[in-house]
Amino acid sequence: KPYGLTPTMSVATTTIRTLPDETSKTDPELDKRLELGSSSLHDFKKGVTGRMMPSSFTVAPTLNVGGKKYFKSLKPCGYCDIQECCFPSATFKTTGDAVYRIRHGCCCLPCCFGFSAFDSKEKIGTYALGGCFDAPCCGSLVVDGKFINAKGEAKFFLKHESVCCDGVKICCASFCHLFGCLTCYKYYCSDEQYREYRQPIYRTLETSAPVAYFKYVDRVRGPCSSDERLSMSIEPADELSEDDFQLLAFYLILTSGYADFELGLNFSYLAKNSVTPYGLEGIDELVGIHKRSLTEKDAVHQGLVNMY
Repeated sequence: KPYGLTPTMSVATTTIRTLPDETSKTDPELDKRLELGSSSLHDFKKGVTGRMMPSSFTVAPTLNVGGKKYFKSLKPCGYCDIQECCFPSATFKTTGDAVYRIRHGCCCLPCCFGFSAFDSKEKIGTYALGGCFDAPCCGSLVVDGKFINAKGEAKFFLKHESVCCDGVKICCASFCHLFGCLTCYKYYCSDEQYREYRQPIYRTLETSAPVAYFKYVDRVRGPCSSDERLSMSIEPADELSEDDFQLLAFYLILTSGYADFELGLNFSYLAKNSVTPYGLEGIDELVGIHKRSLTEKDAVHQGLVNMY
């Protein structure tokens, strides 16, 4: 089952139905329903179905965890909602009472409290950036982020091996990206239209085999503009529980940008300092993110473009 946050777009969905004469004659209720949707039942019995062509255009973030889909909910905040003022949150809802919520520990102390994920009943866990004490100071290991469960135990890590001058290269790439140089290079000097990125997730700092991957699918939008993020998902490489997927889903919302307005500058700072694809293969390889270039035909054939 897919686990991911996918902005879904469906354009010009066409439905054509042809009903044989025998079916209509033996089912009066069906004839009655058809009369409500057509100006003439006679046209349907002849196979003329051009009038039934509904079209739709939908762009909405959808969080899919274990086959259960959540939509982003705007929780109204009144003037006397002290809880929301002190503990800002972003909520995703589904049918029934189930929710997936990201909430800040305390907006008055932004440096002391981070953001945590909650379900309908209890805390799921927290995501935090890597700190100075997460890895040896003189080593090559760099901890980019860590996922902490409700008990305070680090369950998963984002990491990469650093060599001399890697930081300088990344800073230069960020500077070029700010002024549109990288996007112009991708648009004019590259023939790919779609790009798939895979970012490894590790269970411990000592292991070299990823337990899962964050997968991003981007589309080159044009010169002097950032790539369009089509989808993000989690691909397991080892056995993961439902609680593990719920904990890792925090990162999908964090890097999507859909919760920045509700959670403010602290959440935006956390997202911008989290490691995500730069869009330049040499720079992405430095932080352990691998790219696969695709044409439009390949992306559609492999199901990376959501058609429904």
